[in-house]
Order: sequence, then C-alpha cells, then structure tokens
Amino acid sequence: MKDDRTRTIISEIHYWKNNRLLPSEYCDFLLALYTKGDGEHVEERENSQASSPLFFYLSISLTLFVVPLSFLVIYFTEMGIIMQTGLLSSFVIITGFHFWWLRAKRSEWSFLPLIVTLLTMLLLSIHIVQYFWQNEVALYIVMGVHFSLWGFLGWTWNVRTLLISGLIGFLILFIYIVL
Repeated sequence: MKDDRTRTIISEIHYWKNNRLLPSEYCDFLLALYTKGDGEHVEERENSQASSPLFFYLSISLTLFVVPLSFLVIYFTEMGIIMQTGLLSSFVIITGFHFWWLRAKRSEWSFLPLIVTLLTMLLLSIHIVQYFWQNEVALYIVMGVHFSLWGFLGWTWNVRTLLISGLIGFLILFIYIVL
C-alpha cells in the first residue's frame, strides 16, 4: 500500500513538472525525496530527453519537407486525381497531428507544422477546385476562405506569423481580383 502511494505521488510530481505547475528544481527535489535519493525516475526522464532533440529536429525537418513534396505530387506526377487527393490529405493529417503533438507539449515550434498544414490544405483545395470547377470565382472564394481562416486562427491562437500571412494573402487576393 505504501509503494502505491509513493508511485502515485511520484507520478503527480512528474505531472506537475511536465505541465509547469511547479518549478523544475522543486520537482527534482521532491522526486529525490520520494525516491529516497535513488533517482530512478529522474534518470529515466533525463535519458528520454537526451535522445529527444534529434527526434524533434528530424520531425520538424520532415514536416517542412511536406510543402515541396506536395508541389511535386500535384505538378510533376502523372497520378490520378484520387491518388493525388489521398496523398495530399494524408500530408494534411500527418502535419496536423504533428501540430497537435507539439501544441500539447507547449513547444514554441508548434507554429511550423500549423503553417505547413494550412499551406498543404490550401494546395489541396486549389487542386480540387481547379480539377472539378475550372472557374476563377470558385478559386477566389476558396482562397479567400483559407486566408480568412489563417487570419482568424492567428488572431485566436496569438500566432502573429499566421495572422500577418492571412491578412497579406487576403490583401493580395483582393488586389488581384480588383485589378
């Protein structure tokens, strides 16, 4: 029974540390206190974080590689529309999951997968509209909706890059339509 309580307390301290409810120095002290100086749980945590930067930078690099890969799929392959749409949709889903994973970790890099996801969604939407409705008005509407979405998400989530890019995109689209 005592071991169960200790494990519960240790897991709670890990939760506090991960969610920054207490400073990490306090959490390390409490972990050392409850593990009786063994530091088994603290060492496991530090070892998992030591291999984490390589995985993190690799995942960011692969996420950024999705945008040129999307252009490659759309413009330089002879695949059918269903295969292209499926592949681009999988890119959107993968980068979307990467965004939510980084957002849950409260990473300051979470805006990169968000921007890649939104760019890939824009490419997918443009590709579908151009294939099914060769109509410029439908294309302008889709682009306007996307740029408005970018501005709205940038405003609500305090991502200044996204807000500015949404406003600039909407402004350029408006100027292009008027002229």
